[in-house]
Amino acid sequence: MKFLLEELTGDWQLYRALFLLADEDQKMLAQYIDRSDRWLWRVNGTVIGVAAVLPRNPYEGELMAIAITPAGQNRGAGSAFLQALLTNYRQRGWWTLSVGTGDTGPQQLHFYLQNGFRFDHVRPYFFKQYETPIQDEWGQLRDMVVLKQLLKPLPQWRLPVPTTKWQPVADDPQQRPAPVATSDGTPGWSLLPIKTPAPLTVVGAVFDFALTQWSAILVPRGYSLPADTNLQALWYYHHPQQPAIVVPAIYFEQ
Repeated sequence: MKFLLEELTGDWQLYRALFLLADEDQKMLAQYIDRSDRWLWRVNGTVIGVAAVLPRNPYEGELMAIAITPAGQNRGAGSAFLQALLTNYRQRGWWTLSVGTGDTGPQQLHFYLQNGFRFDHVRPYFFKQYETPIQDEWGQLRDMVVLKQLLKPLPQWRLPVPTTKWQPVADDPQQRPAPVATSDGTPGWSLLPIKTPAPLTVVGAVFDFALTQWSAILVPRGYSLPADTNLQALWYYHHPQQPAIVVPAIYFEQ
């Protein structure tokens, strides 16, 4: 058999019935289909599969829908389709691709696990928003299980600790200082809590630095990173449970 992955740039409505095999709720499908990369899977010239991949940022996305015609199922076409998609986004430079599926579908879970995905998290009661309840092998769908696959190794940095002094703003002298970056790009340290801290997604290795101040902090030290690197995605995968803060420069001793 000859497989071909083809991007669907025309009217996706021509394949609406196939997309509805993947997502039965038309309103839910409409929420993402026009914002997604849409794909066709041809076998010997005939379209037997469709998929929709929603980019979340330049380095990661989510497989929102994938379906194979009933006649083409259980022949390895679905796995070949999924692997072709993974290869495509790996070549684009993506770090991860995630996918959500129901919590009562053992076949779907096995399909994604068999193709290299691993459990990431659960979206509780996700399927409550569907107009019509969906029944699967183990009962009615309720939660969405999200799986994720790492497409390539994540970057790692070993950066020098800055020598900027920190200004104490907490009463506990035993509390360890937290690395931050000021709004003007100066790296430093501070104790938590800080007056009206502003949440900011940052990247971390030895110390953390502000998303918008990457160049100001790293370039003087001889480090560089492609300008289109998505630092928000980087921070999420390095420290998903550790939101950092950015504070005004007045909190630091000059």
